[in-house]
Amino acid sequence: MPRLIIDGKEVDAPEGINLVEAAAIVGIKIPTFCYHPALSIVGQCRICLVEVEGIPKLQPACATFVKEGMIVHTNTERVKKIRAQVMEFLLINHPLDCPICDQAGECDLQDFCEEYSFPKSRYLEEKRVYKNEERRALGPYVFQNQNRCIHCSRCIRFCEEIAGTGELTFAKRGHRMLVDLHPSMELSNPWSSCTADICPVGALTLRDFRFKERVWNLETGESICPHCGIGCNIYIQHRSGKIYRFLPRLNEDINYFWLCDKGRFSYKWMNDSHHFDFLVNGEVEDYEKAKEKFKEIYGKGKLTALINPFATIEEIYLLKERFSSIYALKPETEERKIKSKYVWLKSKNLAPNCSSIEYFKIPYYNGENLENVFLIYNPLIKLPQINGKV
Repeated sequence: MPRLIIDGKEVDAPEGINLVEAAAIVGIKIPTFCYHPALSIVGQCRICLVEVEGIPKLQPACATFVKEGMIVHTNTERVKKIRAQVMEFLLINHPLDCPICDQAGECDLQDFCEEYSFPKSRYLEEKRVYKNEERRALGPYVFQNQNRCIHCSRCIRFCEEIAGTGELTFAKRGHRMLVDLHPSMELSNPWSSCTADICPVGALTLRDFRFKERVWNLETGESICPHCGIGCNIYIQHRSGKIYRFLPRLNEDINYFWLCDKGRFSYKWMNDSHHFDFLVNGEVEDYEKAKEKFKEIYGKGKLTALINPFATIEEIYLLKERFSSIYALKPETEERKIKSKYVWLKSKNLAPNCSSIEYFKIPYYNGENLENVFLIYNPLIKLPQINGKV
């Protein structure tokens, strides 16, 4: 394990990691735009330049890997000046959109501008403007504002390396270069919304969250995605009892940094108060009346439980114990064929708890005639024709 010194602190770093990761071990943050730990290294933003003793030129920390005896300086006057110059170049054509930008409050460019840039702009000329690229839908979920793009290429590399679909590329040259779709393609891969997650500025935003809420007003809780059997780790962001969005939460053993579009937008039914309704023979009843009707039929022993694969293992166990007759709704299946190296991105069962139904040996419902049915329903599953009173 190589031992090096970063800003006077000794670091025992694992072999093969770069200086950004090594510095993080001892709590030193090196700013990055183009670098992402799950993507290939391109070293094009230059905000991460650092001094390495014995090398005359500044080195990109993202593309410089640890070596025994290396001495690194991340906060010298020379480094500070270079970072300020890089920020000046990035801000030359960047619009002053912070008050109306959805990325405000979680924007790397905004944060680094405060921390690393010159206090005042020297640029007096007109900014470059892409007049037809300010509000462009790249696909069903992602909006692009090209004027905010800093050409970090994260979105391009994600589509190529993670999703395996390669919809995005750089087009044109020089100061007119932009991120564009390949001809006859749209950004519609199953993880397209992740491009907005990894965009360090507000160039890519989600249609679903645009202009809905400011991020600093939201509360954040940790949870698990309820959509399928993978169990992706997520953050739930909410305010005043309303869920505004799911965000992926890092788990290297399950979903890494990513969350599929179906899982990300599966929260919407949770904001619908009707999913707490109690129905008896198709009519909405209050809780007390529904409870009395349940007791009456259950006491006669003529009630069959029909459970869905979105139920928890505890719910499935209790129903199995209390009902002599029980069936499960069959979930939809989908085989996602992609080039990605991440096997967990492939899921056949679009429900989270099929394994528990199989463990308790509960048969799937296939149209059997049932006299009375106690249905535990979830809007995420397609309800079949049920032969019996629900």
